[in-house]
Amino acid sequence: MSRSFATSLLALALAVVPAAALARGHVAPTPVPSVAPTPTTAPENPAITTLARREFVAWQAGSVDASHYADQTRAKLSPAKIAATSKALAALGALVKVDWLGYLGIHGGPPGVTGYIYRMHCTYAAVYEELTIAADGKIDGIIFRDKLQR
Repeated sequence: MSRSFATSLLALALAVVPAAALARGHVAPTPVPSVAPTPTTAPENPAITTLARREFVAWQAGSVDASHYADQTRAKLSPAKIAATSKALAALGALVKVDWLGYLGIHGGPPGVTGYIYRMHCTYAAVYEELTIAADGKIDGIIFRDKLQR
C-alpha cells in the first residue's frame, strides 16, 4: 500500500474513533480492538455484513449517510474527511468480495457496543474494516486499515 493511502486510513481512524473512547481522558485506557477477532461460537450476522458492505461502498463513493451513525460519531464526519477517505478507498477499485473475520474484542468499551472486523477485497488491493455498532443499531465507529494492528 502506498504511504499516502496508509496515512489517509490512519487519519480516518483518528477521526471516527468513538467519542466514549476519547472522553475518558488519561484515567482509563481507550478501547482498543484486539489484534485478532475474539474467538466466539457465534456465527456471522448477515445483516451486519450487509451493513459493512453498504458502508464501505458509500465511503468509496463519498456518499456517506450520516443518519446511519451515532451522534458522537456523526459529528466527526466532515466533508473533508469523507472526501479524503473516499479518494483513498476508491483507488482500491471495485469491491469484489467481503470476508467476515469475526467479532472484535473491545476492552473498556461502552456497554452494548459490539465490534466486527471484515476484510474488503477490491480489484487492486484489500483493506480491513473495523465496525462498531451501538445497542440502538447505529454505527458507533468505523475504521479502515491496510493491515491489522498488533
